Amino acid sequence: VQWQHHLRYRREKEFAEVLRKIPTYSMWDDHDYGPNNSDGTASGKENSLLGWKQFWANPATGAASVPGSFYKFSRGEVDFFMVDGRYHRSPDESPDDAEKRMLGDAQFEWLMDGLKSSQAKFKVIASGSTLQESEVDGWRIYTFARHRLLDAIKAESISGVMYFAGDVHRSLVHEHHESERVGYPLIEVISSGVANSKTLSFATIDFDTEAKDPKVRVRIIHGDGKVHDDKSWSLSQL
Repeated sequence: VQWQHHLRYRREKEFAEVLRKIPTYSMWDDHDYGPNNSDGTASGKENSLLGWKQFWANPATGAASVPGSFYKFSRGEVDFFMVDGRYHRSPDESPDDAEKRMLGDAQFEWLMDGLKSSQAKFKVIASGSTLQESEVDGWRIYTFARHRLLDAIKAESISGVMYFAGDVHRSLVHEHHESERVGYPLIEVISSGVANSKTLSFATIDFDTEAKDPKVRVRIIHGDGKVHDDKSWSLSQL
């Protein structure tokens, strides 16, 4: 089933043109992985992961003893941590307590080790699931996992962290309402809608790491070509 879908959208000429001409990195969400709002209990997830690796030319994914689609890559002085919010995830309907996991403990340790050792000016955590926007299938209903991440960023004094997501069929940029747990504005960028929304929206992120005070600029662009949001932050703010 997954193979047929991978093939089907690669037959869309516009998307095929993007893949041919633009360096592309990918992270899956529920429908690339399994059923709607699926989690670590999904049957056949090993085959979904195998197909994902075959169709996307990402860097090596997972770790030696931890399967999954997570990996890291860098573009200039920006490190991207692509986290897998499906393979090791607790079910959404699980009690929202200290046992409920979004990434699983091993992947969380991988992420924190990477963030702590990063020398990049900006660090982007990218995942399919939103931090706040989804009320039914995101970090919002994983309080322990969310707070563990935000508190660890503050405890380790890791600067320049941003969060990039999709899923909710609309695009936006905001400062997370729990930014005080981090100690600086935690920017969440959602790029979701270029294929499945009335606005056909998407987000762009531009980094200027050569400025005296490096900057990041986020724009939300709709299919009509109009820029509907345009916000910038300096690294000194993050």
